[in-house]
Amino acid sequence: MDKNLLNRYTANQCSPKEIDEFFNWVEKHPEEKAEGNPLFRNYWNNIEMADTPDIESSQKRLDRIHHIINLNQARQKAAKDFAGRKVKLTSWFSKAAAILLIPVLTLFVYTRFFQSGSYLLSDLSQDIEIVAPPASRIQFELSDGTKVWLNQGSKMIYSQPFTGKTRTVNLVGEGYFDVAPDKTKPFIVETQKMAVKAVGTSFNVKAYADNPYFETTLESGKVIISTEVNGSSKEVCTMSPNEQFVLNETTNKYSLKKVNPEKYVSWKDGLLMFQDDRLDEVAERLSRWYNVKITLKDSELSSLTYTATFIDETLEQALEMMKFVLPVSFTVSNKYKLPDSTFSEKEILIYKKGGKTN
Repeated sequence: MDKNLLNRYTANQCSPKEIDEFFNWVEKHPEEKAEGNPLFRNYWNNIEMADTPDIESSQKRLDRIHHIINLNQARQKAAKDFAGRKVKLTSWFSKAAAILLIPVLTLFVYTRFFQSGSYLLSDLSQDIEIVAPPASRIQFELSDGTKVWLNQGSKMIYSQPFTGKTRTVNLVGEGYFDVAPDKTKPFIVETQKMAVKAVGTSFNVKAYADNPYFETTLESGKVIISTEVNGSSKEVCTMSPNEQFVLNETTNKYSLKKVNPEKYVSWKDGLLMFQDDRLDEVAERLSRWYNVKITLKDSELSSLTYTATFIDETLEQALEMMKFVLPVSFTVSNKYKLPDSTFSEKEILIYKKGGKTN
């Protein structure tokens, strides 16, 4: 391995030909692992550790790496000629992502799968599936410049590159979209029963499979809400900024109202905001946020309202804060092993004050 080539690669200055040269060397010398090669080891050892780790940046970097790995796995299906090269690198990326010590790792993944992959696969149309695991959030950018955030437990499927007269993605869960303008090719977010069409707009869509409510909150621009039934589309309404559309899929009734968008989109920045929300809604959002099961044991608790903003609080701190301002108590049950060797969810039971306590 030529030292100048490594330096050019880590500085993001390689041409497509040099990128292939770099990875051809890696493939032809599998015995020279990154931790054993003197050139790689010297580069690794010369990276200075920050005195105070930047947790937020590290989390964003990890989310980005997870996204790249998802992209890589999808591309393997569409370009088998390049699968061998990518599979060998995936496990190395996963280990390095867990360490989160090398800022250049994101560049390493990006240049490999976004730069070289772009010219290798530019003529292939493929379906890509991106998943945000529980208790994580993912941010990425589509080929048209649209920025997307996926909330925990969400999934998005789209074609790469976009084909046809629209830029269509399919969403299960919650996503925030900052759409790149293109009046000739609308951006459409499809869910199980509804669709949101935009050109250059920022909006949030919430459509979890286990929740009967479909919700769109518009921050800027304009969107058109339509139904998607048996392949046919019917326009329902047009939204303006600071409006929220909510459809109850059980009753098939919807509402359109003015809201403060910050409350509904702040999750992408790591904030969980409640503003006079019913406690049953609070419990549902907290359950997803902390990947636990929260149950209100007294029906009258649902009508209580709650206002709070959580940033870095643990689940226990969030529950104690709720207990401090509301007449409630709670119990926490730990996970236990199920017969199929998986583990149960941690369960939180919330009672009226005076009932069971933690």
